[in-house]
Amino acid sequence: MTSPAPTALHAEDELEAAAVRVMLTAPSRSALLDQLGITGEDAAELPALLDAAAADEEILAEVTALANRLRAGAGLEVPAVDLETEKPRHDALQQRLAPGEGLVPILALLVSTSTVRAWHAARGLSPEQSWHVLADLGQQMRVHREGTGRLGLHQLNWVSGNWAGRLVHLGRLQFDLSQRRVARLATGAERISPDEPSRWMVGTHIPATGPLDPAEVEASFAAATAYFSEHYADLGAGRAEDEPAFGHEFTCDSWLLSEELAEVTGPTSNLARFAALWQMLEHTRMDDAALFFVFGQRPPVDPASLPRRTRLEQGVAERLADGRGWTGGTGRLMR
Repeated sequence: MTSPAPTALHAEDELEAAAVRVMLTAPSRSALLDQLGITGEDAAELPALLDAAAADEEILAEVTALANRLRAGAGLEVPAVDLETEKPRHDALQQRLAPGEGLVPILALLVSTSTVRAWHAARGLSPEQSWHVLADLGQQMRVHREGTGRLGLHQLNWVSGNWAGRLVHLGRLQFDLSQRRVARLATGAERISPDEPSRWMVGTHIPATGPLDPAEVEASFAAATAYFSEHYADLGAGRAEDEPAFGHEFTCDSWLLSEELAEVTGPTSNLARFAALWQMLEHTRMDDAALFFVFGQRPPVDPASLPRRTRLEQGVAERLADGRGWTGGTGRLMR
C-alpha cells in the first residue's frame, strides 16, 4: 500500500550565512541561473551582484533570513511569504549594490529551492519538470527588463507563491491550486456568508512565452487533467455526485478573458479563441493588468506614449487613452 501524499513539507534545518555566501559565489551558480531560467543580460549581470552581496554582511544577513522563510515550507495551505510588504526596505538596501528593485528577493530565491523541489517530487513532478516550474523566475525577470530596461523583479508575491508550491507548468500553460466558493463558480454571485462552501480548484495562468496556439492550449489542459487527477486525487475526495471531478474544472482570472480581443485582434486570432473558451463568471475593469502584460509598464503612464507596433498594442493603447479602458474577468472551463 502506498502512503498518502503529504499536504505539506517543511525544512528540517536553516541555512547559515556562511552557507549562503558559498552558494552565491560557487562556480556552480551559472548552472543554477540556467536552471531557474535566468538568461541573457540578467545572467550576465547577476554574477557581479552575487559577489557584491556575499561581501556585504548586512545584505547577506537579509538574504539568508529571507531565504530561510522562503524554504521553510511548501504545500497546499502553506502561506506564501509576503514579499510585497517588505519591498520598500529591500529596495532601499539594494541601492548599495545597484539601482532598481527586486534584487534582494532574487538572491534569496536563488538559494531557497530545496523545499519546493521536494514538494514537487512528492506530488509527482520529475526533477526536470520541477526546475521548469521554478524557471518562471527567469521569465518574470525578463518581463521586468522588457518594461524597465534593467535587472529586477515586479511580481514578488507571484514568485513567492511558486516557491510555496502553488504552481505547476504543463506545456503552454501554468496551473495553480486554490479553494474557491462553489456559489461563485456556479452563478458568479458574491459571497453571502463566511460559511459558503468551497472546493479545490485548478487555476489557469498564461505565461508570456509566445503565441497561444490552440493545439498547445488543448494539450496543456489535457496534461493538467491527467496530472491533477492522478497526483492530487485527495483533493477530490468527498465531492457530491453532481460536483465536477477534481482536475476537470478550471478557473482563470485574467485581462485576457476579454470580449474586446475579438474586436482588437480579430475573432480567429489565438488570443480571441482562448478568451472564447471560458464561461464568464465576472467582468472586471483591468486597465493596470493590460498595461503591465502588454507593455511591461505600471502606472502612472501616459497612454499617448505607449507603442502601437501590433494590433494588440494599438487596441489596448487606444482604449486606455480614450477612457474606455480594458475589461477582463473571471471564467470557468470544464474538461
